[in-house]
Amino acid sequence: MSATNFTTLLKSVTLISKDDGEQFQVFDRINAIKSILQATDYQLLKESKLFLLYGKQPLAGKEIVLISSHIDCVYNECFCKEDDEYYKGTFDNSLTNAAVLYNMLKGRFDEDVVIAFTGDEEKDSGGALEVINYLINQTDCTVRFALVTDVTNEGWEVSVPFSIENDLGIDLFTAHQIVELLSPFLYSFVHAAEPDESWDYDSVHFPTLTLCAPVLGDMHSDEGVLARRTAMPTYCDVLALLANHIGE
Repeated sequence: MSATNFTTLLKSVTLISKDDGEQFQVFDRINAIKSILQATDYQLLKESKLFLLYGKQPLAGKEIVLISSHIDCVYNECFCKEDDEYYKGTFDNSLTNAAVLYNMLKGRFDEDVVIAFTGDEEKDSGGALEVINYLINQTDCTVRFALVTDVTNEGWEVSVPFSIENDLGIDLFTAHQIVELLSPFLYSFVHAAEPDESWDYDSVHFPTLTLCAPVLGDMHSDEGVLARRTAMPTYCDVLALLANHIGE
């Protein structure tokens, strides 16, 4: 990975994004995402009050893997700084937004991978619920797996590059496949973690888990958190690996 490219993306999307639980109110991060993806192969398949849905082709009749990455935040201001070892900033959830965008720009996701940037995750998961309603009631696609991205404090102390959390509704075959896919890596695993969008996808029987990026500090504080620069290439690799092969 080019650290410069990832760093540029991270700085580009570490912006305020606010909603009132019904619709977005502050569009800085949304506008940045739209601009970043404008000249790519990705189409904005659906823009709703609380989500943006991107894919490379129409959903009709497709079996898809859904990546769900929330873009709402609770900060009063956002910032991103760096040194040789760490990023420091307000990274809930711009850190994994940047990872998703990095893989999109590098063409690392297969054609059947669809990406939702969602709002209202910090309160009621309104964005994820809107995505669910859209996919179930307004398309004839099938969701093979819902892969949520977020930040976490889990795994920081043991210096792992990612954490697997809230694995829900996964059959034994897929669980074994995930273990095999992740066998080359060191990571943390928390079966029952804090609530996130995975709980909502599980409620409609989408097999799901959350791929988390470990950080140090209060994730909701305006003072920001630390993220290890060296962890992000592996996080991006694993995100693409799971999205492209999970549930095949």
